[in-house]
Amino acid sequence: MSVAISPSVPEAVIIALGYQNTDDFLRIQVRRALSEKISYYQSRIDFYEQKYGMTLIEFHGRVSNQDDSVLSKFSIAEKETDDFDWDDALDFVRIYTDNLRQIRP
Repeated sequence: MSVAISPSVPEAVIIALGYQNTDDFLRIQVRRALSEKISYYQSRIDFYEQKYGMTLIEFHGRVSNQDDSVLSKFSIAEKETDDFDWDDALDFVRIYTDNLRQIRP
């Protein structure tokens, strides 16, 4: 299936950039965009895992324990905000990875 990018972007320009056709261009650019999103959100996950020294699953198991020596260093508001951001990052990595798998290399 060939995709028309736009009348303002002639296929000749796409070919001049080294792509075989508009479908080739679109596929490669979408894969690149998804890979960048995955990298960004994975870096957020890595940040929180390093900050707390644990995975989100372990964090959820320990966050309600007020005597936890690691988590007691952080405020409730900070832990709540981080929990939401961390969980969102994991969701986005899963979603974008699934999307990436649907696009042929």
